[in-house]
Amino acid sequence: MDALMIELLTRLGWTSLQSVLLVALVWGVCRLLPALPTATRCRLWWLVAAQAVLGLVWSSPLELAVLPAPAAPTTQLAALPAVETALASAPVMTDAVVMAAPQAALSWPALLLAAWAAGVLVMLVHSLRGYRHSRALVRGAADCTDATLRQALQLAAEAHGLRRAPTLKISAQIRSPQLIGPWRPVLLLPARELPAMSADDLDMALTHELVHLQRRDLWWGLLPALAQHLFFFHPLVHLAAREYAVAREEACDGAVVAGHGHCRHDYGRLLVQLGVAPRPAVGVASASPNFRSLKRRLLTLQQTRRFPRVAALAITAMVVLVGVAPMRLVAAVAPPPPPAPPAPAAPHVPTPPAPLPAAVPLAAPAPLAAPVPLAAPQPPVAPTAPHAPEPPKALGDGMALVTHGQLNLSRQPATAFVLMGGDSNFVDASMADLKQAKHDAHGDEPALWVRRGQDRYLIRDPAVLRQLARTQAEVVALGNAQVGLGDRQSELGQLLADASMQVTADAMASVDVAALANLAARQSSAAAASEAGQAARQARLAARKAVDAQQIARVAREQAEMGREQARLAQQQSMATARASRDVRAAIDQALSSGKAERLRD
Repeated sequence: MDALMIELLTRLGWTSLQSVLLVALVWGVCRLLPALPTATRCRLWWLVAAQAVLGLVWSSPLELAVLPAPAAPTTQLAALPAVETALASAPVMTDAVVMAAPQAALSWPALLLAAWAAGVLVMLVHSLRGYRHSRALVRGAADCTDATLRQALQLAAEAHGLRRAPTLKISAQIRSPQLIGPWRPVLLLPARELPAMSADDLDMALTHELVHLQRRDLWWGLLPALAQHLFFFHPLVHLAAREYAVAREEACDGAVVAGHGHCRHDYGRLLVQLGVAPRPAVGVASASPNFRSLKRRLLTLQQTRRFPRVAALAITAMVVLVGVAPMRLVAAVAPPPPPAPPAPAAPHVPTPPAPLPAAVPLAAPAPLAAPVPLAAPQPPVAPTAPHAPEPPKALGDGMALVTHGQLNLSRQPATAFVLMGGDSNFVDASMADLKQAKHDAHGDEPALWVRRGQDRYLIRDPAVLRQLARTQAEVVALGNAQVGLGDRQSELGQLLADASMQVTADAMASVDVAALANLAARQSSAAAASEAGQAARQARLAARKAVDAQQIARVAREQAEMGREQARLAQQQSMATARASRDVRAAIDQALSSGKAERLRD
């Protein structure tokens, strides 16, 4: 119930904000284009009311990612061993912990929703009183007995494309012609003013009311009235409804003048003669509701400039596309920083032996039977190969530890969800939520665990879970692709380390053979020195053959390409995670509103 109240209040807030922007747009268009046709103005102000009503009933608004992205995204996991340790040490939430936070008897969403419902009820009572007054006015009117007047009304109705003329009655309680009721319209004529009206004035007044019927204004006017009831607190919605009513009367005035043989001066004189009269609750009247509206109608009659029809249609289409569809402003998805490619492990290079001091005098050469063997050079220490990623471990009750999405390690968000199913989970929750979801699921069956405030829900509807499984599959595939790239990068690092170790070993062999030749030249005969020099030349030749610079360069380039590919996959996974999170939240709202979510009791 709390979720429904919060959703309704959210829609009221976002729709009210969008109505402000749409009213500003329509007002600016009407102000900048004074020659805009009155029928187009009427449509534009009607679209404001349509946007307000659609904002409450449309379940999937358009999301505009224009808000700044969060400063630091929470940790994204894929088989982290540290999570197992944290979850194992985290205590399971007991009933006492859940009940420790008392819930208020009436929360602020309930109070706001109650105030909104009370306002709507007051508006409804006011409208019902007006409706009863209008029906009483119709019942108190007398039927028109003038056959000539009824026949003239029938002919005028047929000329305007109406299948039948409205019922004609005479009322002593009104001062101007009125058309009441969208279902069975009744045309009321004033009993006191009727004898003083000339035939031309009566013809123009009847034509004005028939144009209302031809345009179906009584039906179209129900939507602005509904918007006024639902958004009674919004002054701009009331402004849009009033502007729609004035533009509707101006459009009928223009139709009367355009299709009537009389001049604009005669029709303006008729409007002044009818004066100001209150508008009926469920109908329209020829008289203006106030002096400001009467002045605007008279000024509009003086405008004779024509406006291009194509431009008027383009303006209407622009307002429909830009402002009518319900919209929500959401945070943009922040692209993750590209990960730096892993640097190859630096091989261990042993320290070469120090050269002999030149100032030390050598002893007399002794006859050598064979050269004195030196200690064999120690091979360089090979770098440690990177460990392959361990397979995902499982938590206590079989819930896989391959977790995608956002896991908050430092705080508990106000709302959270855990989508469990298959070999992976998709979460937007804290560590305690993940542990509580495992506890509430009671098994390995797919389920969607939801927490809103202190209320917990479990959704096991197969249709909802199948839909979310397709959404989650993209995130899982991108995660697996990143793991594969990581394995390939580890292999390339191992190859680069082996090549570096071989180069170092060959260089050390060359250094040790050169030292042997130097020592032999000091202590032995010239023949031994010649043999040592030949051995040194052979060692240097072998070292040059062992160095494969092209292979090392190729491995380095491939490793750099792997790093760029991994950065691209990381950005795609971040965007896919944001889309999947929005889909899950939309499915949660739909499941809560349709009763498919099971509320967990403590």
